[in-house]
Parts: sequence; C-alpha cells; structure tokens
Amino acid sequence: MKMTSSMRHLRLLLSAAALAACACQSVAGDRLQFEGVPLESGETLLAHAAVNPAGQMQLDLGQQGVVTISPWPKALPRQLQAQYATLRQTMHPAGPLQSLLLRTAEGKEPWLTLVANGGLNWGVLPGIRLRAAAGGGVRIAGLKTDLPVAPGETVKFRDGAMHCWQFSLLAVRLPQGRVGISQEGEARADWYLRGDVAC
Repeated sequence: MKMTSSMRHLRLLLSAAALAACACQSVAGDRLQFEGVPLESGETLLAHAAVNPAGQMQLDLGQQGVVTISPWPKALPRQLQAQYATLRQTMHPAGPLQSLLLRTAEGKEPWLTLVANGGLNWGVLPGIRLRAAAGGGVRIAGLKTDLPVAPGETVKFRDGAMHCWQFSLLAVRLPQGRVGISQEGEARADWYLRGDVAC
C-alpha cells in the first residue's frame, strides 16, 4: 500500500504526540487520572461510592455516567456515604486540569478537594495559593510563613480562621525540553486538600 502525504503527515503528528507525552518527568507516585468527567460541571448527590480492588474510585453520576478516579489516594477514605460531588475539567495545553470537590450531605463547604494535572499557581483556599519551589516541590503561600511540600509529602496547616487543613502533594511532573518540539513549560501537580482533620 502506497503511503499518501496525508498518511505521512498523520504519522508525524502521532510520533510528535508520543514524544510530547513522554516529555514530562514524574516525581513521586503514579499520575492521578479522571475518566468519564462530564462536559458540564455540576453538583451531584452520590448515595454511596467505594474503591474497587484495582484501587479506583467509581462515582455513579446517574444519567451523566460513571467517573473513575485512579489511583485513588490510599490515605483517603475507601468508602463514601451520602456526598455531594462536583467534578470539573478544563482543557489545557499540558492536558486537562481535573478536579473533584466532595461535601457531606449536611456540610456547606467541601471537606475534600482532589486535583489532577493542576498548575502551580492554584488557589487552594481564599488567599492561599500553591507556588513552585526548588527541587520539584511546591510551597503553600499566603500563610504566616510559606510551607514547603515535597512530592509524596503530607502537611497540616491552619488558615486565617484557625481551621485545620491537610495538604498532600501526590506527584509533580516537570516538563523536559525537547529540541524542535513546542510544549507547555509549566510544571503540573496532583494533590488533595482535606478539611476533616485535626491539627
């Protein structure tokens, strides 16, 4: 079969995409992935959710389908009772930025924020942001003093209202430059923030 110019072009594009996918160096654990996120974000009441034997959390959103989050962080609850879930996905040159917010049926604010492929200028809480730090980690800025966090590390801090929070940096992906390939240069991170803990 003779290769047409459009087939050669497609082959070159696929090769470039494969190289770009390998162009990030991951620090710490496996990449957090959300599959099946609806196009429109909205809050859905989940009756129950559980982690399956493969380490995936599956959230049944009814008519919007099932969202699978893997690997589900081991330090988070393996079973969820009645929860309101908000899933968001924003397209980005470095891949989709995805997040899950969970709040109890009685709660007004989320007790959990889980982020996959987030940028390092993310607002964690009002007035508190993530910033890049030396060595491939991040620092939590906006506290009395910045709090450094290394990949795979979990820290606790209090906000201005003295509420205790737990932040866990699951992984950071640092872009590795490739000659002749244009790519997004910002580091990306997977992390979660819990508000149901004590300091």
